[in-house]
Amino acid sequence: MHMIGRPTRIPCCNAKLVSGPDVRAARLVQYACFTDRKKKNSKTSLPETPVPNSLAEYDVGCNPSFLRVALRAAFAFVCSTAVTLSSGPEPGWGWPPGARAEAAEAYSVAAYERAVAGRRDGGGDGPNLALFTEDAQKAMSRLLQYARYVESISAAEHSCGPACTENREMLEKAWQVVASEHYSASGVFSQRAWADTLLEVLKSHDGLLPTKSDLQAAISDMLSTLQDPYTEFLPPSAFRRALRRPLPREQSYLRAQYVGLGLELGPVAPGGGRVVLAPLAGSPAEAAGISRGDRLISIDGTPVDQLEVEQLRGLMRGPAGSTATLEWIPAPTANAGAAAAAAAAASASVRSIASNNRPSVASASTAASAAFRQSSGGPRIIKDVERRDLPQPAIKVSKVSMGPPGFYVTYVRLLYFGSETTEGLEAVLRRNEGAPGNVGYILDLRNNPGGVFEEAIASASMFLRRGDVIAKTIRGPEEVVDTVWQVGSLPSEVFPGLPGKLASKPVVLLANRSTASASEVFTGALRDNGRAALLGERTFGKGLVQYYFPLRDGKDGGVRVTVAKYLTPSGYDISGRGAGLAPNLACVDYPHGGLPTSLQQSDRCIRQAAALLADKT
Repeated sequence: MHMIGRPTRIPCCNAKLVSGPDVRAARLVQYACFTDRKKKNSKTSLPETPVPNSLAEYDVGCNPSFLRVALRAAFAFVCSTAVTLSSGPEPGWGWPPGARAEAAEAYSVAAYERAVAGRRDGGGDGPNLALFTEDAQKAMSRLLQYARYVESISAAEHSCGPACTENREMLEKAWQVVASEHYSASGVFSQRAWADTLLEVLKSHDGLLPTKSDLQAAISDMLSTLQDPYTEFLPPSAFRRALRRPLPREQSYLRAQYVGLGLELGPVAPGGGRVVLAPLAGSPAEAAGISRGDRLISIDGTPVDQLEVEQLRGLMRGPAGSTATLEWIPAPTANAGAAAAAAAAASASVRSIASNNRPSVASASTAASAAFRQSSGGPRIIKDVERRDLPQPAIKVSKVSMGPPGFYVTYVRLLYFGSETTEGLEAVLRRNEGAPGNVGYILDLRNNPGGVFEEAIASASMFLRRGDVIAKTIRGPEEVVDTVWQVGSLPSEVFPGLPGKLASKPVVLLANRSTASASEVFTGALRDNGRAALLGERTFGKGLVQYYFPLRDGKDGGVRVTVAKYLTPSGYDISGRGAGLAPNLACVDYPHGGLPTSLQQSDRCIRQAAALLADKT
């Protein structure tokens, strides 16, 4: 899950750590950013007028907080009498109206220096070390070592040229972003160790980063030490794709990538094959019954564990309408119901694997059994899957007839959370809430990987009362509640024109093991407030929030950093417990492709959800 605003926001941190022969110690300057969030459909612009914020925490609206200064100051300056901090923007940068006076009055560098200067251990000059943790003091010492190392290689860097200096500063900026913003879900992050990492990474490259490839490798090496799978460096093209801003020349390439099976594969499994990380929502793989945790054994008879990633992608892609024969082993026990359903559906498209001859009508039962057979690794399913265009609308809607004529359930498939999700859901609720035949809503979030946090918040608010809590976010090593997202108190600059509560009719949510991130925010909000029952499987359990930080306005790519975790309104932490959200009622099945219009066309979970709604009316 990432937070990029409505519709788009990039929380950013323009920081640089400058040191060299003319500076004895490091100088760390951090700027918050202002983005254009006033218009609902506006594009986010990277800051042209940064505001100095070297002492202040910032979140939505860049609000300063002095509470964590002591901990964050380890990254704001090096503990040395030679330390100098910038007291304002660099020459040529303007100030927004009133910002200069406000910053100077309450959060100026001079004010902070006065707060910590003098009486080191009861007397003398310099910072008051009693204000800092032992870890922060050690981090300051390590940063001083780094500054001295950079000074020692200044001649070599000068000979290397401006590119080396620029790339080193980009490495430092990426380091400072993590130092200021990273939330460690495992609790292992150490200021001292992170300061050590900066020095070790630069030394591993002999102090010089002459090319962009060297810079990218250095940043990737540095971030890998965090042991956070969601914090990573993104090269320029990947960064643009993450923000959905591909260059024109990239768009045709991307379109070609979006024809295929819709599978995300992980590492080679111990028992053979590759682990399925997730099928894309609405993809051919999902319609075939493949689920997270399954093991894909082969594609068109080629073992997938013998292929590199690019070779696998080549096998999965192909012309729309062409087929690929997939062989997979369902995840044990948890997927037994889905495996049986997939096997029953496989007979329509199965190939005979026992003979090169096409099976006759008389041998149809043999073909069906070939689609679901036992092996030493468990039951195997073999099925032909048709490739097709993978881009999907964010929301799909149908009316599922039930009960007396004229009555129906509004079925809404939410494939991911973006601005189009919120807008589409609002239209659906306005159209159906007042309809006398509408019994209620089935919101299907199976295989929904998440999306934009704010859009999940906005979507949930349309089902809740004013004052209801939607979610809470936690930041910092002390794990205090940073923000409470509450209906009626959401900031208008981030959530312009929210319609308020639009739906009062009963709701049933469908989820599975691939329901993750922002979709769990939405699910937890509705369930904890008593607005919906949750039916299906236990969800994925990713309650972490990532921000995207551009490097040199995105020209050098950017870093995606875990900055917070969320709690459901009741305070449940799915990330800490790693268990996800448990359903009120268990059901294992998968969307079989297409939109259901009747209960006979629906999978068992939709039928079960419809029965729950019928009981409520």
